[in-house]
Amino acid sequence: HTISCLGQLAIMGECKLLGGAFAIAVQLVLFVTTLAVMYGRKRCGPERSWPVFLLDSSKQYMGAGYIHLLNLALAEKLKSMYSNSDPCNWYAVNLALDCTLGVFFTWQFLGLSHVILKMLKFKLSDFEVGRYDRSERYSQEDGQKAGGVAVAPYFKQLMVWFCVVTAMKLCMLAIMMGLEGDWQALSSFLLDWLNPYPKAKLVAVMCVVPAIFNGLQFWLQDMFLAAKTTSSQLSAQRGGGRST
Repeated sequence: HTISCLGQLAIMGECKLLGGAFAIAVQLVLFVTTLAVMYGRKRCGPERSWPVFLLDSSKQYMGAGYIHLLNLALAEKLKSMYSNSDPCNWYAVNLALDCTLGVFFTWQFLGLSHVILKMLKFKLSDFEVGRYDRSERYSQEDGQKAGGVAVAPYFKQLMVWFCVVTAMKLCMLAIMMGLEGDWQALSSFLLDWLNPYPKAKLVAVMCVVPAIFNGLQFWLQDMFLAAKTTSSQLSAQRGGGRST
């Protein structure tokens, strides 16, 4: 007998986010998809040297990986809290909120972080997003080189970024819990037709939906994480690693 594509994906049981080779393969596909999005941003976004672009992107990837793990854990926890709920539905709700409203909160919290750092009298130049150029602010002996850039401000910015996305996630969780019934109803309306096909639903939730929402999120966040680079600064990024 001919087996349809959906038939191959149909198994008894529920959509499971964790465990099994299939779930791991789906998450690898998600990772490759986001790599393609960021490469597109490199081609179409502001001009940056590859070292600076990789440092900018790595902040997003580490933050996104951290939030991804939180969303997996939250989806399983919410399933246990609310009977007859689906972890895949909860993951989709988490993702949609993080990548839409969450981007606005992230932008606001990033600005707020600089206000707080200024109040605490930190050296703000170290926390200026996307600025890692050793030649402008660092002497020959300061820090370590990473392709012509200084990594010390990178790690400071990375710590701030983790605080920012954590604050964003707490706000999204509060919004989700406050309207729990509405989110369940909406996600069920959009996704429950896939319940007979748990693996197909997993692909939809972990590949199709993130390809849209994570792509939008990464592109928008890169707009405020990338420094406004002048031609002279770009030349310094490329040549900052050479001794004079």
